[in-house]
Amino acid sequence: ERTRSLLALVGLERSADVPLRRFSKGMVQRAGLAQALVNDPDLVILDEPMSGLDPIGRRLVRDIILGLRKSGKTVFFSTHILSDAETLCDRVAVLRGGRLLKVGALGDLLRIDVEHMEMFVSGIAPETLGLGATGWEQVGDRLRIEVEERELGRAVAAVEAAGGRVLSVQPVRQTLEDYFFREMGAATGGGASWGEG
Repeated sequence: ERTRSLLALVGLERSADVPLRRFSKGMVQRAGLAQALVNDPDLVILDEPMSGLDPIGRRLVRDIILGLRKSGKTVFFSTHILSDAETLCDRVAVLRGGRLLKVGALGDLLRIDVEHMEMFVSGIAPETLGLGATGWEQVGDRLRIEVEERELGRAVAAVEAAGGRVLSVQPVRQTLEDYFFREMGAATGGGASWGEG
């Protein structure tokens, strides 16, 4: 019964009778996750749990990890995909060359810059606002604009006057990737990020 429920959890219930040697890399990853959960452990240690997964598999594994955390389990995993660690972890540890450099809660490691605001807008071209090259970037069909907090009102008015729409406004928050490269430098090698969910 536990086997059936875990295969369903990782989306492999239809492949229960298929030999592992016929599984794709992503299926093997999900089967490994099911195996790790057989004994309903309080501590789950995973090595690159989203490696080789397609977008559906990544979402499935992410939701499983979040579900484990919500049920009071501790999930400790390694990853080179920093956005995964940022999405899933309460605490992170940064390693370089096998040495622990920093460990802590995400909120302690990542700064929130309250003096600068990030606006996502649509329906306008960047030239319309007269901003320099460092003040904006195209993100799909939206425009991300960074402005000083004291200039926020003027920026919102400029977007609206140009016929654009303000989609969101929030303080600029450093990402885990920003932190990693600030601490490590883009040229260093052998870096890895570990996360604890």
